[in-house]
Amino acid sequence: MTAHTAGTSAGGTWFAVLPDTEAGGAAALLLRREAREEVPHASGRPWLLGRWAPGDMTVVHAGPVRIAAAGPGAAALVRHSGALGGLRAPADLARLAARLPGALHLLCSTAGRVMAQGTLAHTRRIFHCRLAGCQVAADRADVLATALGAPVDEAALALRLLSPSPPHPLGGLPLWRGVHAVPGDHLLLLDERGAATTVRRWRPPLPELPLDRTADAVRDALTAAVAARTHDGGTVGADLSGGMDSTSLCFLADRGPAHLLTYRQDSVDPAHDDALWARVAVAALPSAGHLETGADGAPAAFAGLTAPDADPEEPFRWVRSQARLADLARRMAEAGARLHLTGDGGDELFGAMPSALHSLARVRPVTALRRLRSHRALRRWPLTASLRAMADTSDYPRWLASHGGPLLGPLPSPTVPSLWWGPPPRLPRWVTPQATALVRESLARTAAERPDPLAPSRVQHEHLHYAQVCGRAVRLADRLTALYGVRLAAPYLDDHVIEAALSARLELHAPADRYKPVLARAMAGIVPAPLLGRTTKAVFGADSYVGLDRHRAELLDLCADDSALACRGLVDPAALRAALVAPHRDTASIRPLDPTLAAERWLRATTAGGPR
Repeated sequence: MTAHTAGTSAGGTWFAVLPDTEAGGAAALLLRREAREEVPHASGRPWLLGRWAPGDMTVVHAGPVRIAAAGPGAAALVRHSGALGGLRAPADLARLAARLPGALHLLCSTAGRVMAQGTLAHTRRIFHCRLAGCQVAADRADVLATALGAPVDEAALALRLLSPSPPHPLGGLPLWRGVHAVPGDHLLLLDERGAATTVRRWRPPLPELPLDRTADAVRDALTAAVAARTHDGGTVGADLSGGMDSTSLCFLADRGPAHLLTYRQDSVDPAHDDALWARVAVAALPSAGHLETGADGAPAAFAGLTAPDADPEEPFRWVRSQARLADLARRMAEAGARLHLTGDGGDELFGAMPSALHSLARVRPVTALRRLRSHRALRRWPLTASLRAMADTSDYPRWLASHGGPLLGPLPSPTVPSLWWGPPPRLPRWVTPQATALVRESLARTAAERPDPLAPSRVQHEHLHYAQVCGRAVRLADRLTALYGVRLAAPYLDDHVIEAALSARLELHAPADRYKPVLARAMAGIVPAPLLGRTTKAVFGADSYVGLDRHRAELLDLCADDSALACRGLVDPAALRAALVAPHRDTASIRPLDPTLAAERWLRATTAGGPR
């Protein structure tokens, strides 16, 4: 039994997975031109090829079995090498995944078959296509699109204009025809003939654990997730906004062997109270280093969007923060950090989800009605509308089909109880009838196929949906920061943390009187009590207004009559420019700009150079 860790220079990293067939060898010829690394099957045929960063791919040989883990912390696979020789089936790979912390791709070649899986939250993904007569997989859709010479899928691109995000399963569709995505809760199986099937690898836990037991599970999973990133020592950066999510990660990281370097940026809003809470945390972290940037010390929101540097795989939905992320990575790299921890995913897992009331009503109706009373008082929901929402029996396909009509309408009022399967998707007023028709057709076709929700209960489905939306953004943000030599990690989005959070009893997902009670209990004794008792959550609306005003001229240039989206017939550039110069009474009217600007930048890069 042998093990080795391979790697080359960072930047533009990718890998492809080939079946153990003669046709797989032919497919390798189409991919090998851009590859710098290659790992064979036991048969000698090519199995893995691509480019990956030093230490990011660990391969273990156990007789004829080959197992690989890809991602920061992948070397942990070696500690389990003694139990890998009998790995044959998807269930065996699932058991291995349960023993490995972090967010990793797992790949296996055994007895002529190949298995490949990513993560639940899409921080790591698997795609596949038919190439040279067989199915080939990769961790990046654009790699396969380049090998295929695939055209852009305009229907998938039109879906990316939806706000706040396309509903499951449409949000994660690749943007090229002929390239397919493996769902996060499935793995890809390539058989002895090179054919592909997807196999479910994970199901949501029953939401039945009380607060103490859930908190124990979350504490263990989150501690292991952070330790997987700090295990190698060195300097590790971390956001320290003063909020519970990032603050918890800082205190967990400070217990490990790495030197912690926290980072916080001021807001232009004088009423923003993050700084007050961050100072309390800093005082309790005396051994850590701390970087702070003034409100004008870093790029403003919407900065740098005319630069031709969009990620080639898909639009980056955090587009307004892209320049700030790059600035953060530069600062961390200059300070010697190799990795940066972000609290993204904490809201998605531990924030209150009113849809829990609908799920709770199916198992404990009396408790649900008591909780509903509190939410009605807090959110000013009318009684009749609340009871109607609680009684709704729409399954997921029916809910999905219902949104084809009101795509261009206003969002429901905040006084309408939000107990659905997710946020209602809406298209902005600057899209064309062609784009609207493409989105409606996609919604209707997908609903007719009767897709399963991400979980049987609405609240678990909603948590998973938000986690995947966040995870896809973190995945691209990691690629951006990696250009500066700093990896970005979101421990809340690890599979084990997600599973622990979803195990909480339903009433814990929609508290009306407590803020993130599961995370607060999990971090008790680790994070100082005053920080866990914070009841406010700062927003960055003022920063968005300032950035939009400062960079409006550049954005107007991006949205000229010859914009890439306009040339595809998806956007009315005059209407888009009108939205850019119009006054915005709140950030809700700014938010739909993000997916459009992201799609425009991506399409320009794709049109100019093609998928890379």
